[in-house]
Amino acid sequence: MENKVDKEIQRLRCSMVEDLRLLNYFEALSDFFMVDYYTHSAYDMLPKSWLESVNQYGDVILKQFCMSLLPENPVNIHCPVMPLSMMCFIALIRKKLKARIKQPCSKHRLPISCKAQLKFLKPKKIVELSDMLPCIQKVITDQNITHVVDIGSGMGHASRFIAKQNPQCMVLRIEAQSMLINKATDIDVQFDKLNKPQNIFSSVCRLNLDDNVVSSFLQLLSDADNANGTTFACPESRILLLGLHPCGNLGSYMLRLFKECCICQSVVIVSCCYLFIDSEPDQTGGFPLSNFLKERGVLSLSGQLKEQACHNAEFYLSRLLGQLNNHDELSQNWRSIADIFLSKRESKSSRSWFKFKKRAKGENIIKFTNKNLVLHKLPELEKEEEELALKLSVVDQWKTWAYYLVYVLKISLGVIGESIILNDRILFLLEARCNSQFEILFDPRESSRNVAIVSSKTLLQLKN
Repeated sequence: MENKVDKEIQRLRCSMVEDLRLLNYFEALSDFFMVDYYTHSAYDMLPKSWLESVNQYGDVILKQFCMSLLPENPVNIHCPVMPLSMMCFIALIRKKLKARIKQPCSKHRLPISCKAQLKFLKPKKIVELSDMLPCIQKVITDQNITHVVDIGSGMGHASRFIAKQNPQCMVLRIEAQSMLINKATDIDVQFDKLNKPQNIFSSVCRLNLDDNVVSSFLQLLSDADNANGTTFACPESRILLLGLHPCGNLGSYMLRLFKECCICQSVVIVSCCYLFIDSEPDQTGGFPLSNFLKERGVLSLSGQLKEQACHNAEFYLSRLLGQLNNHDELSQNWRSIADIFLSKRESKSSRSWFKFKKRAKGENIIKFTNKNLVLHKLPELEKEEEELALKLSVVDQWKTWAYYLVYVLKISLGVIGESIILNDRILFLLEARCNSQFEILFDPRESSRNVAIVSSKTLLQLKN
């Protein structure tokens, strides 16, 4: 077992070194806003060979580049020759996206005894719970779990299913927003007529994400025990920490808590909202967690990279490919042009671009820019500015092609960013000699954050 863990640690380290080398190469683009494309000459940040390829073959090479990144598409060997560095980049992103694809298997269905709850669920939540609950159930059975703590439980759908299927377990929902706990309680009341589980409890509190993760957590469990007559804080408890899409630092907190708390036997977590992760060296939790990254001096990721890591790369690449095939203008391209004139008139930062109105059908760049200037209560374009806007949107085709290339790169770098964050988290657990692995739970097109970290402690770790 030790040899297997060491091999996995070495594999993850090599993967992270590869990812970090790529990020370092495209460092200038990793924290770049697309709306600044024309004002900051982003195309100069691209490899020279890539620019020459786009200049020579135009949208042909762009379509092939975008299509080749998606693992379900074959790489067309008859396309114009790509630079070797572009082909290597494609191979790396394809490998990472392919690893996120859920392998074909029998369709999971929610337990018959819990189907009465379906009317309270949105379609996406039904898909997520259908695929996640079998994974949770396996951990509960294999690890003899006696208590489940659902952190960031929201409206309590997952914990309600678990309590129903495992009457021998006590289930505690922890949620900072009292409004969500109240909604969960309302659903419990309606579910009561349908034989509501009696082993589920709730706690409204904001977890203390500081150095004293264990003591503050045990105090929370003790308070719940006193209020409900439960045994969560009992030394003999075997707790499963559960987190379905905990935001930002909360995911890191759960992993640190699992590692340090002796009564936490297992953890199942599907992370999300990476943009809210603290990346300052003096922050507790957040990023990085692993000693490997700390020793290499990798103490932060750019804000734009973390935000891009939250997005569904498969969706954006497919949409962009459709726009290229239909010769549609990329909406962000027009936003970046309009932002030039917005920033000239706006004394504040031009980051207000996200308030832009969408482009209407048949609308040209002048009308698009003017309506958004009016939206911000700013003067419309002057004659000279109209000519510049038209030139940027129509005449300079090469820069528009390069824009698409930068946009695809930004999407792809988000895949690298998520890979680094997830690998850092599981490496943190493996360094503590916990049995840990990734589980692909959902189809990424249905739920973009679809990778679960599943980890359990050995008997020796529990004794210590």
